[in-house]
Amino acid sequence: MLGLLAQAALAGDWRVRVEKVLDGDTVVLDGGERLRLRGIDAPEVGHKGAPGQYYGPEATEALAALVAGKTIALDRDELDRDRYGRLVGLARLADGRLVNLAMIEQGAAFVYPHHSDGDAELGHRLLQAQVAAMTRGKGFWPALLRSPAAGRGYLGNRNSRRFHALSCAQGRTVGTANQVRFSSLSEAFAAGFAPARECTPWPVERGR
Repeated sequence: MLGLLAQAALAGDWRVRVEKVLDGDTVVLDGGERLRLRGIDAPEVGHKGAPGQYYGPEATEALAALVAGKTIALDRDELDRDRYGRLVGLARLADGRLVNLAMIEQGAAFVYPHHSDGDAELGHRLLQAQVAAMTRGKGFWPALLRSPAAGRGYLGNRNSRRFHALSCAQGRTVGTANQVRFSSLSEAFAAGFAPARECTPWPVERGR
């Protein structure tokens, strides 16, 4: 059975224009459908009075530079929907580049594993790109890994692949068998875990 990356490369049978970029991982397609890029997450932008996260505007700009107003290729068989009704999938540019991977390579997004992804090849490539971006100091990584939260300990959940601050109430509900301890942010991210949204260590945006 072909992996998701191979399927997308061979098929890509839906070519559609990107009408609008909402943030670093979500776009609006021509016709109104929203597409969430599979396997990645990006810092949040401010919304309805709520503060955004550090590098949220830059991540949005990075995705816009890649896809805004352009036609992307999607594999209909690979697409699914999330709980908000958005399409979730892999997007390719005309030159064959995978947008999901490009955002990780630039340090404008991080790996966000999900059970529904179900493709080890995709996860491996995204994580390799993330570790390289961390090592090379791309995008948000230098500031994030020098932040006050960088040297703290974190508790990971083997099942969800999320990590929590040790003070996080939700983190304390993780069963012993599923617990993974990390001594720093870089260790958690390098292992392919993503921050839990309920108590994320991500800094809020400053100076905007």
